[in-house]
Amino acid sequence: MFIFARYLLMPFALIAVTLFAMASHIVVTTLHHQAAWQRTVATVTDVSPYSETRANGLVTDGINVAVSYIANETPMTWSGKDKDIGLYIAAKGDQVEFLYDPADPSNLDTAAMKGWRGGLLLLAVTGGFTVFYVWFFWLRGRRVAA
Repeated sequence: MFIFARYLLMPFALIAVTLFAMASHIVVTTLHHQAAWQRTVATVTDVSPYSETRANGLVTDGINVAVSYIANETPMTWSGKDKDIGLYIAAKGDQVEFLYDPADPSNLDTAAMKGWRGGLLLLAVTGGFTVFYVWFFWLRGRRVAA
């Protein structure tokens, strides 16, 4: 029975390993951005709704956002879709804290300051499952030859 379960659960263990690698990348990137990038406060200067229809017929609603901020003592502006910088709700005049890359101040990031703890939760769950799977189905019961 255990041999059947060992191989039946193997695809889930491989998926868990992949998710663990992805969560590790998210957490490491976020920690790098928090350590190496600079903070700035941006003012939302324009907000306009948009709607996209994909090839499969699904409609995505969102907002186009324009912000102005100061980076490296230089006034900067940025405009684009909400999902590009992680700002999904905004009103004109809002103050939003961002991180920017000192080497390229037009590269903004809000994800480094929001919700990256979800990556830690994903690390704990997938890592725990993988370790338990390997121990329970592959290592437990093996005898060390003396």
